[in-house]
Amino acid sequence: MQVIFETERLVIRRYVKADEENFFRLNSDPEVMRYIRAPKSRSACNVFLLQMIAFYEQHPLMGRWAMLLKTTGEFIGSFAIIPVENRPEIQLGYALFKEYWGRGYATELVQAGLQYAFDVMKLPGIVAITESANQASQKVLLKCGFTQRAPIVEQGRELCFFDCQNPYVVETQRLLIFPLNQSQLSLYLEAANKLEKALDLKPSGRSVAPQVKESVLRHTLPAIRAAAGNHYLFITFWLVVYKPTRAIVAELGFKGPPDHTGTVEIGYGTMPSMQGRGIMSEAVGGMLQWAARQPDIQYVLAETHRTNTASIRVVQKNGFEPLPSKGDMLWWRFKTRDARPYNYEG
Repeated sequence: MQVIFETERLVIRRYVKADEENFFRLNSDPEVMRYIRAPKSRSACNVFLLQMIAFYEQHPLMGRWAMLLKTTGEFIGSFAIIPVENRPEIQLGYALFKEYWGRGYATELVQAGLQYAFDVMKLPGIVAITESANQASQKVLLKCGFTQRAPIVEQGRELCFFDCQNPYVVETQRLLIFPLNQSQLSLYLEAANKLEKALDLKPSGRSVAPQVKESVLRHTLPAIRAAAGNHYLFITFWLVVYKPTRAIVAELGFKGPPDHTGTVEIGYGTMPSMQGRGIMSEAVGGMLQWAARQPDIQYVLAETHRTNTASIRVVQKNGFEPLPSKGDMLWWRFKTRDARPYNYEG
């Protein structure tokens, strides 16, 4: 049975066919289903369960999952991260047997679910939808960092709509850009599509140069382990994923946390097959937007070789100013207060 994530008291795992009875008990209970959907018959529950299990094959990081007590293995409810029907968003939801209401499980679950959605799934944001009368769930969502937005109308009913944005994922017109944590960076080094499988990305067959692997093992990973707070973000690799294909198309990152002047240096590179498509200009533009939202970053530096016209175009298109330079290396500086949305013209 595949575990999705754990909390202090709970285990969230994929459903299996042996869960039929518990799944029926949950989904046929009128009180549990009051704000979710109409209670289902046993036969309808069995069909629904098989559909959910099949869903895992197409969407290995998403789905509806069983919720168990860690101490006893007892089934107490269900948790879901699934697409919103007829809308582009991904939503979070849960259901608990009523004898477990009021014990803090919902808050514990939503907090851990957000961490999974943001750190493992790399979602730029997630939503939650509740009936207007379901004030208990609304309090949980607000406590966990969701923001209530304008209500939506679904099948003639006005519903409360909440969202929560991932502070560590950058989304542009064509791209998703996100940092790798320590375990993900280790998978990156192993290649053989291990990281791509873990993040549900398109297999790339990429390899890692021996000198890069050695440098990451000797310097980058130890620095990430020693980093305080979110400083690992300025040490690790950030991947650039092309949204239409979910393929890794570029990499970028910073060369250390902000210094005493609020300055960071950025470095970047595009996969050879994706060069000449404006990928890096768009990616750097997105990262500049992210940097502008960090209160301790005032300037972003970039270094280019005098003959690297492609890299020079990237910084010029994003508003970097040239600094006095000697020799073959040119230096550029961007003031984060000048950050503006990057407009890709395809």
